Amino acid sequence: MNGWRMAMGGALPVRRQLVGFAAALVLLPTLALVLSAFRSETSLTSDALAFQLLVVVVAMIGGLWPAVLTAVAAALVLDYLFVAPLFTVVIADPVHALALAIFVAVGVLVSIVVGQADRRLRAARELAAEVERQRPLEAADRMRTALLAAVGHDLRTPLAAATAAVGSLASTDVQWSDRDRSELINTAEVSLARLGLLVSDLLDASRLQAGVLAVSLEPVAVDEILELVASDLDVPFEVQSTDATDLLADPVLLTRVLANLIANAHQHAGSTPRVAATRDGDAVSLAVIDSGPGIAAELRDSVFEPFQREGDIASTGIGLGLALSRGFTEAMGGTLTASETVGGGLTMTVVLPVAP
Repeated sequence: MNGWRMAMGGALPVRRQLVGFAAALVLLPTLALVLSAFRSETSLTSDALAFQLLVVVVAMIGGLWPAVLTAVAAALVLDYLFVAPLFTVVIADPVHALALAIFVAVGVLVSIVVGQADRRLRAARELAAEVERQRPLEAADRMRTALLAAVGHDLRTPLAAATAAVGSLASTDVQWSDRDRSELINTAEVSLARLGLLVSDLLDASRLQAGVLAVSLEPVAVDEILELVASDLDVPFEVQSTDATDLLADPVLLTRVLANLIANAHQHAGSTPRVAATRDGDAVSLAVIDSGPGIAAELRDSVFEPFQREGDIASTGIGLGLALSRGFTEAMGGTLTASETVGGGLTMTVVLPVAP
């Protein structure tokens, strides 16, 4: 009953119904003129089928009311122009009345089917749109859950260490030696520095997710970037080659990307990472190469997801380093991919455009 009521009320949009009315006004006279030119005593059946087909077409285009109008008009035109006696309308004749009823019934039935199909299509589109709207919310929920887990351990650990060190220094119950005092101060400094880095990574991750990360692109020399990385890191690395021209990048972001990749390679490979810069057409590739155990091919994409750490073991971070590195690289218009090092290990390759 609901489908019937909606069909009778016009399930199709008003614009589509107007198109149906326009189609009826154009096609009905055109069909009548064409069939009149080939009219004969034996063509009545084919003429009736042609008008019936027109009713079906209009019903598919505009739905119920255009189909009803076309059915009535088609029946009258058929009776007037093609049924003897010509140029008269004899609706009172039971045969003519039955033909008119059939025309209208076919139009109504087709329009009901079309209306139901259109409603299903619109419902499917609305469902798909709702699923698309829910995806960012689900991603945000996953990020929030992972963030709470990170806060529960990784942020609390350096905060607790710094608090304990400062609290011990402030205590008057114990007389600390110079060596002990120096160790407590060093513990507080290291813990607070680590806490600052973690908070900075979290803020950058939120900016990336919100799409509000500030990026300032400019021509950058590869040698200069590697010097900045060396000054920021206390991790050794080798420069294998710098056979490349200047690239277009944000110096601050690119320095952080390379520093993250080199530090990560040193931590997990247990050997000195190598950096190689090469030019390929309009792009410059910066490869951070290690000879460690590497990562299985099916897991290489997952390491770039936020809050992912190899083996889910405790580390000095919260699993944002590689995620931020890829996010920073893509924000600069480049790519970051992982591949196997020839002979064993992992190679992280940053590809950025050549500076104009």
